[in-house]
Amino acid sequence: MKRLLYLSFLSFLACGGEKNYEKLPSGLEYKFIVKNESTLKSKPGDVWNLNIKYYNSSDSLLFNSKEVAQDFVMYAPKDSIQGSIEEGIYLMGKGDSAVFLADAETFYVKSRKMNVPKFIKPGEKLLFQIKLNDIIDGVEYQKSIDQWVEKMNAQELLVIRDFIEKLGYEMQKIEPGVYKKVLKAGKLAQKDSTKNVTVNYIGSFVDGREFDNTYKRGEAFKFSLGENKTVKGFEAAVKSMKKGEKSLFIIPSKFGYGPYGRKGVIKGFAPLVFEVELIDFE
Repeated sequence: MKRLLYLSFLSFLACGGEKNYEKLPSGLEYKFIVKNESTLKSKPGDVWNLNIKYYNSSDSLLFNSKEVAQDFVMYAPKDSIQGSIEEGIYLMGKGDSAVFLADAETFYVKSRKMNVPKFIKPGEKLLFQIKLNDIIDGVEYQKSIDQWVEKMNAQELLVIRDFIEKLGYEMQKIEPGVYKKVLKAGKLAQKDSTKNVTVNYIGSFVDGREFDNTYKRGEAFKFSLGENKTVKGFEAAVKSMKKGEKSLFIIPSKFGYGPYGRKGVIKGFAPLVFEVELIDFE
């Protein structure tokens, strides 16, 4: 379904609207919709709080920041790529709104470090609609993030301690900070050269809700150690086990899915509970 941005992309070009754009030496074209008298401009390392949408030349909406986060942010780069949308945002002040025409290949390859999608045509331009809500000092922003993470980690630790108390188990703490209780002893220890492991597990939250279960799927989980195939805490848990062992693990979020979780499955700062059985290793 085609969407509108003041004027549709195609009708805008058909009416010669591109002539109304100003053009930077890099080729980036821009037009201010709202231009405030604000003197607050960006410096490298600042944080941009903005609303951003962009469309291809067929008027298809490719991205809408409000669908990602209500307060969508980007860091102002120290070295802005010529022709990139970041170069355009540097022209804006707090509260400004603008429309940009940017080369699609520059955006995808140089700014986003990814391959150009197959539906993008050679030489195609993307149309960006941007409102710069705020410019935040990068150092102060990082301080606020660090304080928030510290506070949430402390709250999570209380949740973990309460959960362990309710379990009534004495739990061992293994590196890097995972809690472990052996439920069934194994016999054969892993070697330093162990590379591949096969496990069954039940993954749940501290309230008992399951989010994954290999037994129900009827398919054990096989993965290679040291290749980031799973979260740090789960790999540490499995490496601590012997063949045939079954153990209960509590993985704090800093060794799991962190402050932001896994979209649609795991919330941020969620400690994970795994009952793991090491079937085999090689």
